[in-house]
Amino acid sequence: MEEMKKLSKFYIFPVLYVISSYLALSNIFNGQKGSLYALMFLSPFIFGILNIVVCVRCCKPEYRDIMITSAAIVKYCMVPFFVIGGFLVAGSFISGFIIPVPPMFLVGTSIALILCAAGWLVVAFGSPYTISYVVLSQREGRIYKGMAVFHIILQFFFTFDVIDVICLSFKAKRNIKMTILAIVLIVVSFISVIALVLFVLFQIITG
Repeated sequence: MEEMKKLSKFYIFPVLYVISSYLALSNIFNGQKGSLYALMFLSPFIFGILNIVVCVRCCKPEYRDIMITSAAIVKYCMVPFFVIGGFLVAGSFISGFIIPVPPMFLVGTSIALILCAAGWLVVAFGSPYTISYVVLSQREGRIYKGMAVFHIILQFFFTFDVIDVICLSFKAKRNIKMTILAIVLIVVSFISVIALVLFVLFQIITG
């Protein structure tokens, strides 16, 4: 029992990573400057490095189930983050075409590319838990080496990484309720994005 309580404290790391990511995102909206806000913006990358260190040190059989739960916490909780980020990228890119000022095309495109790069880094730094779980499963013979490589590659592509964690969770029979909730969230987000795109297109067409 004491050992399980000790292991459960591990979850503070993925939770801190999620919180730091949303703090960084909120910093984009409040537009504040200063060392504190700069630290908030960099915090996902700081905690991302911590993720890597922790996962390397704890890549042990007794942490296998904890790793898949930690992966689910990160990937599922970050779905709204990337939906909002997707709107920011789309808005930046589209503004470069809509605003009738010549430099805005370069500015809008540049901002969109920077946001995409930052978003990809957030995806990458949130992937060590899944990778550690896959490595441990491969060592135990639960996953073939080729499939393990495939799972690891998927972790660096948003949407595919979440779907992959959903599949791994169902296969491991872990986090089932959390996974079902994540599926509902993804479906609602997908429908919301389509509805918003159609609304914007309708507004443009109708003038």
